[in-house]
Amino acid sequence: MDPTPGRFEMDKFDGRGDFGMWKYKLMGQLEIQGLGEVLQEGSTLYKVQDKPDDPLVLDPKKVAKDIRVKNLLGSCLSDVILRKIMHEETALGMWKELESDYQTKSLPNRIYLKQMFASYKMEETKTIEENMDLFLKLIADLASLNIKISDEDQAIQVLSGLPPPYEPLVHT
Repeated sequence: MDPTPGRFEMDKFDGRGDFGMWKYKLMGQLEIQGLGEVLQEGSTLYKVQDKPDDPLVLDPKKVAKDIRVKNLLGSCLSDVILRKIMHEETALGMWKELESDYQTKSLPNRIYLKQMFASYKMEETKTIEENMDLFLKLIADLASLNIKISDEDQAIQVLSGLPPPYEPLVHT
């Protein structure tokens, strides 16, 4: 799909899919449109103050970008999800609420993902590609929680998680 100014096509996030992958694709589309900075932590709708005691003044360009991102976000969400966040006044507010709801950084989630990594085993009924996709999603989910897994630890876990028919591969 070739992006056209002000428009792009994406699957709607409905709360059941892979939020991390949807988020990555959306951020890529917003960056192509020159709108990625709107969702960056610390972004503001105000003009830069020359002096600390100058009054805060809304920047019309930043406000226009924020409105555009809010509308694009709304078009990339199912009605059920949009209804949960449409009360937010800014695109960043909407984004933070989505992250809070669907990219949980709670202790139970961290423990669950670490356990999933530690006990990872490939399923014989799936292809290597399907198994690796699940493994890489797990690594990406851990990374989104600022949990870094070294390449060596990833390799060890993949090798130890291979099904029995691949056992000779582990010892080579």
